[in-house]
Amino acid sequence: MATIDLIVLGILKRESLSAYDIQKLVEYRNISKWVKISTPSIYKKVLQLEEKGFIKSRI
Repeated sequence: MATIDLIVLGILKRESLSAYDIQKLVEYRNISKWVKISTPSIYKKVLQLEEKGFIKSRI
């Protein structure tokens, strides 16, 4: 599992958020200074984690 996977899963473990909200939290916590993580990569990773069954989307 990649670092971005762990970051996204770690954030979602605390609370249910949209990819947009995850990105805002990454910006707020300055996570991108420590790990190369971009807005498109967060959206892509959320979709991949859902396809693999690690997370479920809510409508």
